[in-house]
Amino acid sequence: MITPILRSKDSIATWLIDVAGNVAISISDLVLLKRIQSLIVPAFVSTEEAMEWGSRLNPEQRATLLDIRQSVSNAARAEADPQRMVDLATQSQLMREAAEAAPLDGQR
Repeated sequence: MITPILRSKDSIATWLIDVAGNVAISISDLVLLKRIQSLIVPAFVSTEEAMEWGSRLNPEQRATLLDIRQSVSNAARAEADPQRMVDLATQSQLMREAAEAAPLDGQR
């Protein structure tokens, strides 16, 4: 845990970092970390697999998946190892496919 120097109205007294390296510095970040922790995303091997899995998500899970996908995409852009960059970018793309397969309004 890291204590922040600057505090805002939404900030928490101590920054929290989960085992995946996600950082929470505000109450809304803590809510996001809890959502991320509750959604177990498989390592997809195909678009079809991603879309089939994504089709079973509810709207909150879809939103969480999109947050995770953005983090993976950011990690891919920052990665120095070309193979790791490609692996992360591929997983990000497959997560996007899964999110697109999810119903937007909760209807199955």
